[in-house]
Amino acid sequence: MVKLLVFLIIFLGVIPLGVILARMYPVFRLVFFCMMVFFTSSMLAIHIYPIPDWTGTARGFALTTVDISSAIVLLSMLADPKCKISFAPRGAWFYGLYFITVLLSGIDAVYLPQWGFEIVKMIWMYIFFLAAYNFFINSKKLWPLVYTICGTLFFMLLVGLYQKYLTGMYYQIPSTLPHQNSLALYVSLFGALLLGILLNEKMNRLQVLLVAAGQLSTVLLIIFTYSRGGLFCYFIGCAVVVFFTLIFNGITRRQILFTLLGLAGALILLGYAAPRIIQRFQNAPVSSKTTRINLAKAAVRIANGHYLFGVGANNFSAYTGPHKEYAREQFEGMIIHPDTEDFGAIVETTYLLVAAEGGWISLAMLLIWYGYYFIRSFGCLRYLRNAPCFGVSVGIFGGLCANYLQSLIEWVLKQYCNFYQLMLIFALTAAVWTTRQAIRKNSVIMKKAVPGKNGSAAG
Repeated sequence: MVKLLVFLIIFLGVIPLGVILARMYPVFRLVFFCMMVFFTSSMLAIHIYPIPDWTGTARGFALTTVDISSAIVLLSMLADPKCKISFAPRGAWFYGLYFITVLLSGIDAVYLPQWGFEIVKMIWMYIFFLAAYNFFINSKKLWPLVYTICGTLFFMLLVGLYQKYLTGMYYQIPSTLPHQNSLALYVSLFGALLLGILLNEKMNRLQVLLVAAGQLSTVLLIIFTYSRGGLFCYFIGCAVVVFFTLIFNGITRRQILFTLLGLAGALILLGYAAPRIIQRFQNAPVSSKTTRINLAKAAVRIANGHYLFGVGANNFSAYTGPHKEYAREQFEGMIIHPDTEDFGAIVETTYLLVAAEGGWISLAMLLIWYGYYFIRSFGCLRYLRNAPCFGVSVGIFGGLCANYLQSLIEWVLKQYCNFYQLMLIFALTAAVWTTRQAIRKNSVIMKKAVPGKNGSAAG
């Protein structure tokens, strides 16, 4: 009852008041935008009808700080006649098709409330996407995003250092996120983006120091996770950024300097962390690998058995328990009692999880949606060589390489924090591509939207 009351107060009081302030004073809109980016790094939420023990991708009808901030940003722009709002930015139709397949998965869902949790989450994700995209287009500013990303990473690093050296409770730090694998995925995307900006965009000295410090924060955080897959994918993402920077934008003294400094710093930090990383490889339990394989087999069986609509979003764990045949290898040799809980774990790959819960068609829609922004980010590399926003584009491309690759071995991309971050990057990709088209028509909008040649902040 208390949660419902708070929920109503937020909807009837906080959001309308925030919209009024953001409409009257643009600085408040900027503040709420920065808030919605910053809070992607943590899960501050009110859950209506929570099921905390549920093993799934959502555990209640959540209203997060990100949702509140993004609603205020979007509604304030809708109320502003100076703002042009698009409800279907580039790539949005592919998300819509994917959403329809997830919606249809409810036909076979055994647990409808849990299915509803995921549906509500996806609706809020789209509101967040619209808020971010339209803010980029109407404000013509990207530097507030860069500053907020750096500030977010600094805060996450402070939390991580506290966890590692002061609490004595963490071997692999999660920082502000639910799990160390979530953290690895999160910093890989922002790390590649900041590296692209650092190597390619024109900045003043203060901005260079800020972005370099933000990039260093991602290196420290990824090492402190001791995540084998995360470290590998982070390296791949950064390598892609450096490679395509050299291919499309040539070689400058600054690029050589920062590349060498980055390699030296990374080697020093890796040397410090190497013993523990090697220990993780050597002492990794066989059961961990076996469980991943068993759940992957179960996911394929579920997807083949429910190929059209799947078993329902957020319902996977209901089919991998000991009383089901789908994950039979997981329980071989075990004595199963009739009263044993009939719920299992979640498959450790985003793609098979989507196939099992929504059917093979749902997986196809997901891949098309992901692929659209991947192709668009690569397309920007060709059009924006030696131009403002090339660094943003190559950073996005490298970050998506790391993100998609890690999603092969982790399902964390469907967690709130990582899902929000991906939608933010997709909104940025759509804004960059849309504005690039305007540049080709002799528009200067993009030159205002990114670090300018004089190094001044956008705006």
